[in-house]
Amino acid sequence: MGAPAETMPDRRTLESAVALASRAPSLHNSQPWRWILDTATLRLFSDNDRILPATDPSGRQMVLSCGAALHHLQTALAAQRWASTIERFPLSPDRQCLATLRFHRLRGSSDTEIRLAAAIHRRRTERLPMDAPPEWQRTVAALRKLAERAGAYLDVIGEHERPVLDDMSRRISRVRRADLAYQSELRWWTGHAVYPDGVPADTLPAGGRAVATEREFPPGRATGETAAEEDRAAILLLSTATDGRPDWLRCGEALSAVLLACTDRGLATCPVTHLTESAASRGFLRGLAGSDGVPQVLIRVGVRPPPRSDTATPRRPLSEILFREHPGAGVG
Repeated sequence: MGAPAETMPDRRTLESAVALASRAPSLHNSQPWRWILDTATLRLFSDNDRILPATDPSGRQMVLSCGAALHHLQTALAAQRWASTIERFPLSPDRQCLATLRFHRLRGSSDTEIRLAAAIHRRRTERLPMDAPPEWQRTVAALRKLAERAGAYLDVIGEHERPVLDDMSRRISRVRRADLAYQSELRWWTGHAVYPDGVPADTLPAGGRAVATEREFPPGRATGETAAEEDRAAILLLSTATDGRPDWLRCGEALSAVLLACTDRGLATCPVTHLTESAASRGFLRGLAGSDGVPQVLIRVGVRPPPRSDTATPRRPLSEILFREHPGAGVG
């Protein structure tokens, strides 16, 4: 008889994978996820204490962020020769439970899996102007397949549609400036230097916004003195067939797949979410892209001119996101 199949990574492997999963992008770096480990499974929960009610009242972006973390975890484990079987939205009395993962050992990891896991370490959100990505049509074809495999649609916003998109972004920003709850929430989550969550000032444009398509942040310390004066990044739109929590989770997984594939190709990326935070703007994006899907998130993709900062945005410690059986006790 052969040796029994291995069905659970050891503690060190799991902790390493969860730490890498926490590198996933999230709204204002809120990191709204919790992982619960038992003897046979690892479960992913949204952390509703970290929802941003003024910016994300439905929790859509919170679930999308968790989907990105879920795909990051799969990617990290695949590089360590572990396959993940995912049950999304399992029957559970806890509505915050988004997925249950079970594992089995692989004989080896592919070069692609190893490269994508390495890309998790290198990925950064680039809010400054970028140059146009090279070999773009070939890259788009590959990214479209990755998005579809994850359950989302990927469209390209054409260059001739960019001025209209920029104008809509500016109009949204003007409305948001008068929203006191939104502004208070934004300032609470941005500009910190000592907390392991939120968006550090070093990653925010010195003028508050260097790219018209981007969200308007409080002024930071990131400068683009040698960066492109005009943003020539390509813009992608991820959409889903419908607009429920399963769609949001799947779209987050697609977002992660696209971001890591771009990073592996040497491209810089920036998820853009403020343009999908209202029904009106989402309807506008649907028409702009000529898509039948429900817009969920935009992504800027390009080449970041030097000098380029490789400083990683801080992340919460494992003791705050990984628990054994019950959220009250840290990993033992």
